[in-house]
Amino acid sequence: MSLRQYFSQLNHRPGFIGGLLFFVLALALLSWGGFQVYGWLQSQQGAPIKQVRLYGDFQHIQQQRLQQQLQQQYVGNFFRVDVDQVQQFLQQQPWVYQAAVRKQWPDTLVVVVTEQQPVAVWNQQQLLNNKGELFIAPLSELIPALPKLHGPEGTEQDALTMFHHMQTLLQLHQFSAEQLWLTERFSWRLQLQGGLALQLGRQDTMKRLQRFIELYPTMQQHREQELAEVDLRYDTGVAVRYANTEPKRKA
Repeated sequence: MSLRQYFSQLNHRPGFIGGLLFFVLALALLSWGGFQVYGWLQSQQGAPIKQVRLYGDFQHIQQQRLQQQLQQQYVGNFFRVDVDQVQQFLQQQPWVYQAAVRKQWPDTLVVVVTEQQPVAVWNQQQLLNNKGELFIAPLSELIPALPKLHGPEGTEQDALTMFHHMQTLLQLHQFSAEQLWLTERFSWRLQLQGGLALQLGRQDTMKRLQRFIELYPTMQQHREQELAEVDLRYDTGVAVRYANTEPKRKA
């Protein structure tokens, strides 16, 4: 078949010609669109993050200082900033409990930080948050001063729970606790505001604390000296030590 005969046959098939033209046009448009997208992406590779927005309710975190650190380290190319890396950096900062990071088009890094909520100092070195979890932060930055808890490793949850129970009972009677110890033998010792120490032992701890509250007015009346320590580890009675004196057993 000659070329002339071939085209002559095509002239009798307009549907085929139309389909071929549509295919060629679609392919051309698709290629053009791909080049446009590629060109846009290439141009946006230099798009900078111009600002960091830091949100949170801060008491211990110095917001301005943290914002400056984020600005210095992570303001840069919008596409190349790794939000996981920013989040990891934040989690390593003192007083940060949780952090969420996202990019906001076209030039903003949005950071939401949840601050640790400290409720007690643990063994004079660490802090306990309101969930009973240990964390490390500068104790000198505490606002306000917190109760101090002491105990063997792994007993922080027990100590915090016991302290809350004791403090609730004491505050009903105008007392307040400052420190609580749990010894290696799991015996409790409590120090009240003002320095008065209570030896509470291993068992019936709350009952013994209630006994102290009931006997306190009587113990105050017996001596002019200030109470220094009350030992409640007896089945009946208590041992009382006044300031600068030897312990004295009371029925």
